[in-house]
Parts: sequence; structure tokens; C-alpha cells
Amino acid sequence: MDELYAALQSMQSKKAPGLDGLPVDFYTFFWSVIGEDLLSVLNNSLLNKRLPLSCRRAVLTLLPKKGDLQLIKNWRPVSLRCTDYKLLSKVLASRLTKEMDQIIGPDQTYCVPGRLISDNIVLIRDLLEVAKLFDLNIGLVSIDQEKAFDRVEQKYLWETMVAFGFTSGFINKIKRLYCNVQSVLKINGVLSAPFQVQQGIRQGCPLSGMLYSLAFEPLVQKLRSVLQGVILPGSNIPLKLSAYADDLVVIVDNQKDTDMLMDIIDQYCMISAARVNWSKSEALSLGVTGNERREASGSIRELLLKGRDNDMVVQAG
Repeated sequence: MDELYAALQSMQSKKAPGLDGLPVDFYTFFWSVIGEDLLSVLNNSLLNKRLPLSCRRAVLTLLPKKGDLQLIKNWRPVSLRCTDYKLLSKVLASRLTKEMDQIIGPDQTYCVPGRLISDNIVLIRDLLEVAKLFDLNIGLVSIDQEKAFDRVEQKYLWETMVAFGFTSGFINKIKRLYCNVQSVLKINGVLSAPFQVQQGIRQGCPLSGMLYSLAFEPLVQKLRSVLQGVILPGSNIPLKLSAYADDLVVIVDNQKDTDMLMDIIDQYCMISAARVNWSKSEALSLGVTGNERREASGSIRELLLKGRDNDMVVQAG
């Protein structure tokens, strides 16, 4: 009961409600009346392996991103969840938060307490300055994941949590949130018929960010273990990568690391159902002769493969 109440206190009021139309303000005002009943319902649902319909069904709407809005890939899906679901997921999220820094490596900052995206920004900014100062030949490869959250294979996620040492009891609670879930589309103010959702991490869920970091960590761990990285002057610690959610920047200065990066990404995509958006991925070469950067044509994947064939580190604008 204490966990549920703490979760309710942490939620913002005046937010769009889910399918049942009950906002956070309703639960706050009537908590003394419905709190005990809600606790009983959620505990029984977890025990019986089936959550109420209000916890399993979400309203899905689209928000525009950048680019050509005639293409569906340039729209971001947002799911409106009912408050009872958010309360349950926030309780589980508060438990998971306590373990994240023990599992996620120091170069991934997404949804890990005490880490900020500014850490990644400062690292890349300082790397640019040092490369310019010492005229270092360093390559930065930015890998963009296509529909990253939506493509996570759930079986892969459960296997990953087992490998990280989570108990079966906790994993089963997370699985309940993904059992027989449905979405309805909101199009021009009208709701569609519900349809089953069998892949991806649930949008609008307090757990989603941490679950994605867990799903992404095996790729980052593999890169940490095999890449040589770059050692800057005055330091003996190699810099290998910087990650914030699915935004991954890999630091290379030799073709061997570039080759391994390509192979490892292919393996990761095969086992996790992930897909790299090569058209939005970029490569940048720092500290080249004359401090000039030349722009290269073609996709980043073609450039990396070309570099492999020519035994050189790719240089791209």
C-alpha cells in the first residue's frame, strides 16, 4: 500500500487519461476510498496472471517527428495508459531503479539514477576539442536504431533479464504487463477496434525506458569487451562508446574496430529483432590532414563496408 501511494504522489495531475477516462486527480481525491480495493485487485491480478482490461488496453495516437510527414516512419506513436496501470508499473519501476546502476555500464546514461544525457554531450564535445588540439585521427560512428522501442523482441527481453540475474518472481510481474495487451488507434477523434500487440516495449509506461536499457545493454557490453577504443594523450583508459537509450556513438581509430562494429551490430539485430536505420546513421572523421573533413557520398553502411574493403577508417562529413 505504501508503494502504491508513493507512486500516486509522484504522478503529475491534469494529464490525459487512458481508456477509462479516470485521471490521476480522481485517484488522488478518492484514494482513502479506493486505495485498499485497488491494492487487492492488482495483487489478485498478478497472482492470477491476468490484469484488468484497463491495464491491458491503451489508446494509441501519433505525434509528428521531423522529415516528410507523408511517411509513417516520421510519426511517433504515443500510448495513453489508464492510471491504475501506471500506478502498478511505477511500483515495479521504483524497485527496478535501485538495481540499474549495478547492471548498466557507465557509458550508458539512459534511465540510470545519477546519470544525465549531458554526460554524453560533454564527452563528445571534449573529444572534438582534444582531437582538434592534438590532430588525432579518430572516427565517430553514430548508429541510429529504427523504431527502437517498438522492435524489441519480448522473448529476447525476458532472456536478457534472466541473464542479468533478476528473480523469476520479478520477471513474471513484468511479463504480466505484456500478457494479452491491446491497443486502439485514435484517428480523427474516433477509436478503432482493438488489436493485439505482441512485440515491442509499451510506450507511455514508467518501466519502458529501463527495460529498453536492459535490452540494449548486451550490445553495449559486447562492444566494450572487444573494441580497442581510443586512448587520448595523458590517459591510459580507452574511450570506446557513448550511449543514451538507442543513440549509440562508437569511437574508433582503426579498421579492425570498424569491422567488428559491423559484425556485432549484425549479430545483435539478428537475435533481438532490432534494425539499424542506416540512412540516419552518420560517421565523422576528426583530426584529418589539414584539419579538413571531406564529405562522402552514399549511405553510412556503404561507407563502412568501403572502408573495410580499402583497409581504412571511413571519413565522412
